[in-house]
Amino acid sequence: MMDYMEIEDLRLSVCLDRGNRKSLTVTVTPQGELLVRAPLAMSDHEIERFLRQKRYWIYKQGVRAREEARSRVQFTEAEEKAYREQARRKLSERTDHYKRILGVEYGRIRIGDQKTRWGSCSSRKTISYNWRLIRMPEEIQDYVVVHELCHLLHMDHSGAFWDTVAGVLPDYRKRRRWLKENGGRYL
Repeated sequence: MMDYMEIEDLRLSVCLDRGNRKSLTVTVTPQGELLVRAPLAMSDHEIERFLRQKRYWIYKQGVRAREEARSRVQFTEAEEKAYREQARRKLSERTDHYKRILGVEYGRIRIGDQKTRWGSCSSRKTISYNWRLIRMPEEIQDYVVVHELCHLLHMDHSGAFWDTVAGVLPDYRKRRRWLKENGGRYL
């Protein structure tokens, strides 16, 4: 398997993750790495053929990741600490607000520095948020909060999950789209 992939002026390191899965997925991470998740039985030749077929998409995603990395703001230790404290305070407040609406209880809130996620919800009812979320518009913060709280009712992304999200935030699709299109600039 190749260690890197070059497409025009773009060079991406390739990280292959084989596992017990049925399909092949390709992701360009915010750090500009090509993450390939493949079934155990799939040959290197099949994977490389798939990557060649997806060259245009990979190139577009790689350029986008590179541009977002260039525009990313660096923070001092003091600035990051202040943002983390603000995130803990504000996101805890919003989580408590929406938990009452949804009628759910969470275990605790964790503020982290995830590289590719804005939030997550564990089976132990721990809600984790990325501290960088605090720099986003409030309606986007609320979308992430509601999304994670809805996982306390549905630990998947089923139709029932999205119906629950829509019951609280009828315009969640618009917010989700904004996060997908603009979120990389904040990571």
